[in-house]
Amino acid sequence: MKKLILCLLGVSLLGACAHVKEAKGFANCKYTLKSVELTDYSLTVFRFNALLTITNMSRKQAAVLKRFDGKLTVNDEAMANVTLQDIRIEPAATKNAKMKLVVPMARLSNKLIGLISMDSATLDYHLTGTMYFEGPMGTEIPVPVDVGRYGSHDRE
Repeated sequence: MKKLILCLLGVSLLGACAHVKEAKGFANCKYTLKSVELTDYSLTVFRFNALLTITNMSRKQAAVLKRFDGKLTVNDEAMANVTLQDIRIEPAATKNAKMKLVVPMARLSNKLIGLISMDSATLDYHLTGTMYFEGPMGTEIPVPVDVGRYGSHDRE
């Protein structure tokens, strides 16, 4: 009976080590907010497609993202909540995570509406949140993420 318990404990520890390696791999990932494009608008909402590029810098270990919870801001104004789930990036690979965002017109100022509709280069798109990676025994390991594309918007 003791041998069976020791065997099960050993298998569990090996599985936990694999999860720790995967989570550590995400700490070495590179994140880039590649694009935010206006796809449609009406009198009540703006619709955007956003592309977050995740590059796994590890040459040996895949990175497995359980979920991402964050916010997209444009010129320091909160626009939309962003959620991603279940993304796997193989070693030394890049994955593009596509996000469809809906922003109510009420969140946008007149100046910002004009800049967005003209696809202005003076817009700062910024994605801030927390990536959660699978850890040992089903735990989630949080990794803060703060990426953006900066135009010539004035920053303090």
